[in-house]
Amino acid sequence: MRRFFSPTGLLQSFVALLLIGICLTAGQWQLHKGQARASQNRIIIENQSLPAADESVIASADPTASQWRLMKLDGRFLPNHELLLRNRYFEGRYGFEVLDLFNSTSGKNYWVDRGWVKAGAAANIAPIVPSLIFDKTALVVRIRADDISRQIEGSFFALPGSKRVSVNLSNVQNMPALPYYVDLISSDNLKILPLTSITLPDLTGGPHFAYALQWLAFAFLILFGRVLLFRETK
Repeated sequence: MRRFFSPTGLLQSFVALLLIGICLTAGQWQLHKGQARASQNRIIIENQSLPAADESVIASADPTASQWRLMKLDGRFLPNHELLLRNRYFEGRYGFEVLDLFNSTSGKNYWVDRGWVKAGAAANIAPIVPSLIFDKTALVVRIRADDISRQIEGSFFALPGSKRVSVNLSNVQNMPALPYYVDLISSDNLKILPLTSITLPDLTGGPHFAYALQWLAFAFLILFGRVLLFRETK
């Protein structure tokens, strides 16, 4: 027992407890990520089966609880308000995501993801983006609650004189807009259609719960190893 409380034994025990704490913390983090993903998947699955809602219904709802639900919008796209986000891949090819600002008849502004376009000759050269018409139109969109500000932050815009930026989606280009964006699904105008199809996300549970169990197993192995080391020393 004296050897257990010797300086070397205490140091070994401290290191073991530290590693066990790290493993348990990492396991809990993975567990929470798995639970959050499962909760989000349930929301997406439920909302996919719902009919397209009017804008007035969604306006008073929680965007996170309404994510991936279809919504109807009436209004028009605003000229000279477009975002090109680089580092987007579609079918194995490099390109840009195209977002345009849409002003609904209720007066709200939405950033609408029109889809993907192929990159230009270089990363700082704007790709060829099919032009929009700015007549009044009716859209069917899908709500995306994940804040695209995280994707814009630190990204390059494919525009002359572009630079690294840190922006808030609700105030990018000095235009007040909702803090989430929407995917364009369809329109009553054949000249306003998605540039590419936007697929639904992977709704599997992911590896988070398995990783949580692995971290728990590591903690038990460290504890078991410390006991074996003490028995061997004894």
